[in-house]
Amino acid sequence: MISEIIKVLIVDDEVLIRNLLKMRISWDKLGLELVGEASNAHEALDLVEKLSPDIIFTDICMTIMDGIEFSKIVMENHPQIKIVVLTGHNEFDYVKRSIRIGISDFLLKPINKDEISRVALSLKEKIESERTNKNDYNKLKLQMEENLPYLRERCLNELLQSEFNFEDFASKLSYYKIELDLKSTCFQIVLVEVNIAVRGINEEEEKVLLNLQCMELIREVFKSESLIQVFFDNSHKIVILNNDESIDITDCCEIIKTRIINRFGCSICVGIGNRVEVIKSIKASYNEAKDALNYKVVAGKNQVIHYNDITFIYDNKIRLDYNHSEKLAFFMKAGLKEKARELIEELFSEFSYAQDNTLDRLRLVAFDALSTCLHVMAELNMNVLDIWKDRAEPYDFISKIDNLPEVKEYFNNLILKIITKVNSANSKKANKIILQIQDYVRDNLKSHELSLTEIAKKFFLNPSHLSRLFKQETNQTYIEYLTKKRIERAITLLQETDMRVYQIGEEVGITDPHYFSIIFKKFTGLSVNEYKKVNLN
Repeated sequence: MISEIIKVLIVDDEVLIRNLLKMRISWDKLGLELVGEASNAHEALDLVEKLSPDIIFTDICMTIMDGIEFSKIVMENHPQIKIVVLTGHNEFDYVKRSIRIGISDFLLKPINKDEISRVALSLKEKIESERTNKNDYNKLKLQMEENLPYLRERCLNELLQSEFNFEDFASKLSYYKIELDLKSTCFQIVLVEVNIAVRGINEEEEKVLLNLQCMELIREVFKSESLIQVFFDNSHKIVILNNDESIDITDCCEIIKTRIINRFGCSICVGIGNRVEVIKSIKASYNEAKDALNYKVVAGKNQVIHYNDITFIYDNKIRLDYNHSEKLAFFMKAGLKEKARELIEELFSEFSYAQDNTLDRLRLVAFDALSTCLHVMAELNMNVLDIWKDRAEPYDFISKIDNLPEVKEYFNNLILKIITKVNSANSKKANKIILQIQDYVRDNLKSHELSLTEIAKKFFLNPSHLSRLFKQETNQTYIEYLTKKRIERAITLLQETDMRVYQIGEEVGITDPHYFSIIFKKFTGLSVNEYKKVNLN
């Protein structure tokens, strides 16, 4: 890389001095270029702007404006320029004034070739060092700018993973230009996990590219929302941090789900944590979003799952970790029989390969598993006497047990009993909600606010969850049920009143007569007039 040339400007009102400086100093041999000369300060100021010199040699005593005043103006506008003052006056006052305004050196006339060369070389080295430092600084700054997305992502992950000092973190957010309203009472985390069936040598690359594409799509959805941050967490799941209380994040996630499926043909699961009111509690929302995402085992692919949709029938929010005990608790509460059986097999099979698989260790692990079962039963308000004859029975059994097969058989049977009761309780709860919704629909057929989304909001449910629940409990979709009830009511009105078709449509919540006629014929196989002729004459 060729170094940028260092330029020199001479300023002196004596022609002889200027000629001596030009002729006696071999500037090119010093690695410098003499780019100009000026006979007064005003002329020199114009040349400074035009030529951008790096070093200026100036006389101190000039007419109109002396060298000190000239140097002061140059230093104020171009502090990087090095100035050497030449004078025939060896007075301390000049030296003080020169030092005060930042002049690089102060040399006495008559001109000494060696002294001028020495000062010029010294300033050359200083300028080259400054340029090198500046280039290094600019390179580092450029690298930082290139890595800014990663640095922002790391900063945001600190929110989710660790404790932090509020004031220090506010400063970090400002530095990385991350827009969050720390005074807001809305902080909420959504996790998005996408998956596509990929095989072959480019499997990992395809997955990474898909994640990046999905992230860009999500950012596009929120491009007008400044208080939404989208980034990857440490497990490379897409995180949506909602800081805007006016946004219905569930509706947004439904839109995102549809767009990703349609555009990329992949499966997707979205887990939504609850809102928290202070940023220091955002880790709780993140953990809830992870729990909701884990629930895809129950809900299936392509679902938007809110933490509150998980069908636990207890009020306490339990953190689900990844150790055996917490996994077992989750499987029981979620009604996953086979998963629980597999975990019991895994948990106790470890003893087959342990060198220190003593009877005491086996019993200790069995007591841990029993403790998990009892904890789940307490959370779900289950009576232990529904499982055992008396409260001491399980402890007595484990205290006397002496072989691994019996331990596994015992816990498989116990977990099956607990899950059976959990599923029964969940089924009753779901059935009760659906009956309430059906009653509400029948009583409000005239309303225009009976869409799946509106009903879900009315009963504090997620639309996707309500759709699955309704189909599961009634063997028909919500829209099929709503349409059926509206047409049944319309038939009754046709039979019992003289109302016109548009009036009947309005009475059952379908204000468009043409659309009402289409729905009626689709349901009955006859137009309204045909139905009247066949059934009312």
